[in-house]
Amino acid sequence: MVKHSHKYQHFALDQNNNIVDIKNTVDNNKYFCPSCNTEMILKRGQIRQWHFAHKTDKCSYDKYLHSIATRMIADWFNKSKSIKLTLNVKNKCSQYKKCKIYNEDYCSIPITKSFDLKKFYHKCIIEHKYNNFIADIYCEHKTAPIFIEIYVTHECSFEKKNSGIRIIELQIKSEEDIMNIINSSDLIENPNIKLYNFKRPEDMTYDTKQYIQKYILYHSLKSYVDKNLYTCKNYDKIRKGIYEISIPYDDCIPLFIDCGFFYMVGQSMAYSAGYLKKSCTLCRWQAVNDMTDEPAICKLYKKCGNPKYCMDNESAKCSMFKENTNEINKAVSEFKQYKEDNWTDIWIEHKLLLK
Repeated sequence: MVKHSHKYQHFALDQNNNIVDIKNTVDNNKYFCPSCNTEMILKRGQIRQWHFAHKTDKCSYDKYLHSIATRMIADWFNKSKSIKLTLNVKNKCSQYKKCKIYNEDYCSIPITKSFDLKKFYHKCIIEHKYNNFIADIYCEHKTAPIFIEIYVTHECSFEKKNSGIRIIELQIKSEEDIMNIINSSDLIENPNIKLYNFKRPEDMTYDTKQYIQKYILYHSLKSYVDKNLYTCKNYDKIRKGIYEISIPYDDCIPLFIDCGFFYMVGQSMAYSAGYLKKSCTLCRWQAVNDMTDEPAICKLYKKCGNPKYCMDNESAKCSMFKENTNEINKAVSEFKQYKEDNWTDIWIEHKLLLK
């Protein structure tokens, strides 16, 4: 199709109120603007593209575009045997309704659902009033009509969008936009075709799993953060420690940066709860070199003969442990703040709870 400048009017109405393309005009016939109803002049020269022009004052092109779009799309709707409307919906995990960890970003994927509008809506009319609103195009139905709204300069009002009436809003910027619609048998939801108040059927067949990172304090009082084994489907079925904290895992979002990441948080929580007695990570004598990958150093290794490099899981043997109260409190506070807005799971071995 040859693209036209959107400044020209290529359609008008004949004396019988039918839409006529400038290419199909006949000399001596009269043609009228679909917006202002004034008679148009045929411009069919050899240099410029053919178009209609107003005899007198020119009416707004936007008003023309809205009027001709309304007429052409209504005509297309009434003549079409089938119009497939495609909606954007979500395919969700089958457990999402009862899942405490459900996150739409991880636990659903976008899919589409389609149905034939003409099976339910056989006829439409222009500028029809319904429930105190006037539809640009009103698709008739006894209980659930549809408004087709033409958006040239003004989108649907807030009141109309929130009325509960099903609305298909078509953004029209040019005659080409109109032609793209009427030369198709599909209306596919996208930024230029918006759907309001439609019921969106849910699929619950998406087989997915959200990864969980878990801090584990073992019976040996050694600690570990596992980022590979656990998911939303097994984190509460596999227990290896005496004290465990589980949170969703996203390797793109480092958590608890200010207090030394999740390992520090887990140890601080276990220590505060009384299950972890000593840890190099929680000791005030530990020195971390942020400029290198060198392991943390014990400040007392020369004076007291401790191992130079801190071995967190061997700290139970150390007699020089002194808690780093400020860092422990900071980690506990940051975790509690995180917990207010995010899912977490803290599990304690049953026999410890009975003590």
